[in-house]
Amino acid sequence: MSKDLPARRVIMVSFLVDLLDILTNLIVALLTGSAVVFSEMAQGVADGIGSGLLVLGERRAAKPRDAAHPLGYAREAFFWGLLSAGAMLVLGAGLSAWRGMQQLLDPQPLDTPLLAVAVLVLAVFTNSYAVVLSARKLGFPGCGLKAIFRRFDEPLVKGAFFRDVIGTFTSLVGLAALILYSTLEIVVFDALGALFAAVCMAAGSILLMAQARALITGRSLPREDVETLRNAILADPMVDAVNSLAAIYAGASEVLVDADLDLSEDLSTSEIEQALDAIEDRIRTVMPSINRVRVLLNSPDFRRERGAKGKGAAHGAP
Repeated sequence: MSKDLPARRVIMVSFLVDLLDILTNLIVALLTGSAVVFSEMAQGVADGIGSGLLVLGERRAAKPRDAAHPLGYAREAFFWGLLSAGAMLVLGAGLSAWRGMQQLLDPQPLDTPLLAVAVLVLAVFTNSYAVVLSARKLGFPGCGLKAIFRRFDEPLVKGAFFRDVIGTFTSLVGLAALILYSTLEIVVFDALGALFAAVCMAAGSILLMAQARALITGRSLPREDVETLRNAILADPMVDAVNSLAAIYAGASEVLVDADLDLSEDLSTSEIEQALDAIEDRIRTVMPSINRVRVLLNSPDFRRERGAKGKGAAHGAP
């Protein structure tokens, strides 16, 4: 498995893990009365709905451009990612907090707690597998976990990765809570495990919402990536200056580059066209994920009159 793994497969694996969590934890929650297992079931419901929304977003984002959306539907991935994070907050965190408070205020002993422990062990393994799959898609171990958390591309896979990480962590904490309950027979541990899971889900959903908001409003690529693009453009002998350069995430794995350039004087029309094609090739060579480039050119006469700032002619390629 590698970064070339299809995003749809990663999301579908996460979705199937969520379905398994829902079925097993629902049955065990009814049999044992455990708040921790109920919270895992609630998280599975939230994650299952979230994964379904991400799958829908991945399909919608792949639609070809049309007259109503001349730049395509790639940005839809960000919208569905926002809805997925909202499902985690409302359903996962909300239901877990409700059940945890109920068990805290009116403690009820668990029936067959070892069954609850067993289902959480299963949840740890299944969620861990989904984490490994999505982490490899995001470039781990070549790309560190810190870098993955800071990245803004691949929002669908990253959303699945976040939810599976939270699912694994809360399963481990819930497992510890149930072991403490089984050992000490103190019901409050079951309640605290559910409340801790609610806090983790709320924090994760808020973080995903913040990233979705940044992407929807036109988040720039990291500064070092923009500088790499600038250097690639300046490496062309026909480019005198880069007046401005913007590179933003335009979809789940798409980037839009907007550049305002000064080219060498005394270039013919055909030479300008060749220069623009060469610049686009350079940009895509250093960053293959870029699928749309727009270049603005300043005329030499206008530049002499007002400097580098002025009206320009646009050149773009889908």
